[in-house]
Amino acid sequence: MTHILNLFRNSPFDPLYKHGKKVKECTDLVRPLFEAILNGNAEEQEKLSTRICDAEHEADLLKTEIRRIMPKGIFLPVNREDLLRYLKIQDDLADTVEDIAILSSMKKLSAPSELGEIILEYVDIVLNVCKLADEATNHLKPLVEAGFRGDNFVEVLELAEKAEAAEHDADDEGLKVARMLFAFEDEMKATDVMLWFQILDLLGHLADYADKTGEWLRNMLEK
Repeated sequence: MTHILNLFRNSPFDPLYKHGKKVKECTDLVRPLFEAILNGNAEEQEKLSTRICDAEHEADLLKTEIRRIMPKGIFLPVNREDLLRYLKIQDDLADTVEDIAILSSMKKLSAPSELGEIILEYVDIVLNVCKLADEATNHLKPLVEAGFRGDNFVEVLELAEKAEAAEHDADDEGLKVARMLFAFEDEMKATDVMLWFQILDLLGHLADYADKTGEWLRNMLEK
């Protein structure tokens, strides 16, 4: 009996929630990072990049802890493999933000002011998807306490649908920014165009991973 009680006591849901909050620390720094890049503030960019890398490392430590307390045979109200998959996708968000920070530090980037405004608009649309995913994660604790039913269950399903629609908007905006980038290619260094294109691609992945966290959480709950 003691062994069974210990399995329940070492629940992965609290550290999973904490992992989500650490991921949010990373995504919250995305807009300030882009503002620093576009304003040419190298010192601020470096500080933000360091904070992102630190938060991503802390998220990795939590990910390792969650995997440690989830051996095969643990009693969970959801499928173990589904939960691990959800953790992986959530962690991909932090990894992608770190990739953006590292890639953008490869050289001093610049962009015409008109393009910069469009990039920041795209960042905000991507971060809206991340916000919806984080709101879904916020329901983990009350969901567990309520036995995965009730108002929080319904709210997660609604947030997942909203994230899917927001990710579609991000896809559309991403194409718009890519076309704008190539429209300015004669005014920019070729290396800047290449790096911006790669960074924009990572932003697209960020929106996609955020959408998938909501989708995977919904899939777990509906099984």
